[in-house]
Amino acid sequence: MVTRRSFLAYTGGSALTLFTYDKFGIKQALAQVPGGTLDPASITKFVTPLLIPPVMPRAGTIRQAGMTVDYYEISVKQFSQQVLPAGLPPTTVWGYGSAFTDIGQGLTLHNAPSLTIEAQQGRPTRVKWINDLKGPKNTYLPHLLPVDPTLHWANPAGGTTGRDSRPVFTSTPERYTGPVPLVTHVHGAVGVGDESDGYAEAWYLPNAKDIPTTYAREGTWYEFFKGKAAASFGAAWGPGYAVCQYPNVNRASTLWYHDHTLGMTRLNVYAGPAGFYIIRGGPAGEDAVIDRRNGRPAVFPGPAPRENDRFPSNKSYREIAMAIQDRSFNLDGSLFYPDSRTFFDGIASPYLPTGMFSPIWNPEFFGNTLSSTAPRGRSRPSSAPATGSAS
Repeated sequence: MVTRRSFLAYTGGSALTLFTYDKFGIKQALAQVPGGTLDPASITKFVTPLLIPPVMPRAGTIRQAGMTVDYYEISVKQFSQQVLPAGLPPTTVWGYGSAFTDIGQGLTLHNAPSLTIEAQQGRPTRVKWINDLKGPKNTYLPHLLPVDPTLHWANPAGGTTGRDSRPVFTSTPERYTGPVPLVTHVHGAVGVGDESDGYAEAWYLPNAKDIPTTYAREGTWYEFFKGKAAASFGAAWGPGYAVCQYPNVNRASTLWYHDHTLGMTRLNVYAGPAGFYIIRGGPAGEDAVIDRRNGRPAVFPGPAPRENDRFPSNKSYREIAMAIQDRSFNLDGSLFYPDSRTFFDGIASPYLPTGMFSPIWNPEFFGNTLSSTAPRGRSRPSSAPATGSAS
């Protein structure tokens, strides 16, 4: 059943068509999914070789309480990437990537979607998560997308007394253009201490030189979890970063990691920083799966990408991690995300503080373009960003 709300959400603009079926099973056009100024029907489909995410290289290993802990230093950066097919403009995105590797020549590629963290069941992983959303002169970068400051959100501009709250305004504000808070969550991880779980109010700003002195640089719970991380596994936190540890007690499984900042997760993840986190081995790993036809361990497709594989790869991978996202784009290649509540249901006023509606936030958003990783990598210089194509 199509409600008035869903119909309004999908109408207006030139975009892909949404279909429904009548009582006879005949396809009927319902509406077009709105988006940016780039008409998705004009994008040549299925022509760009897509990325099989490489494996995130480690920064080293640590011995702790008789166990070996895999250690990573991973940062979030802003960069230009050819997401749309060749001939269309590149897209400015954010992505995770290695800030330091243990072999000196490891793959320090930042990409969207980001590189895959490979973990072993029962062997802990420790990550130094770095917010590096800064320009070349160590100045902070504003958000790529419209941030509504009237929500209950991280609110760095509120200072230590107003952070992680819903601000009060005397007039309807414009979008927030200050430094971007981040905090990373490994989605689906079991047994993680709360200091390492990406608590939404434990965010932190980049260590930029131009952050106003009135701004809060960390979320309300950052200092508490900083102390707990030091006590639990001896990790030190500092300006622009946090260190988290994951025990990897899940059974063999596919997880993912992404930003989790209060009131901004939708925007921060849409901008690009997210990747796979794969746990292998253990009593429920692939070796424990038996082929009932012959009683022997089952044979799974392979190989999968491995740490320090050549990039671009000279292998034919047969284990393929696939992520599919819906996005919208503008003619200049930039990501589109609505900058007004009007986009959702036509409400143009009154906005806060005189009305009840937030001026920018939308109750839901659907992109009109398929953006994904896919079965093969494109040859490119190792210093260039890999593709995550749209079609």
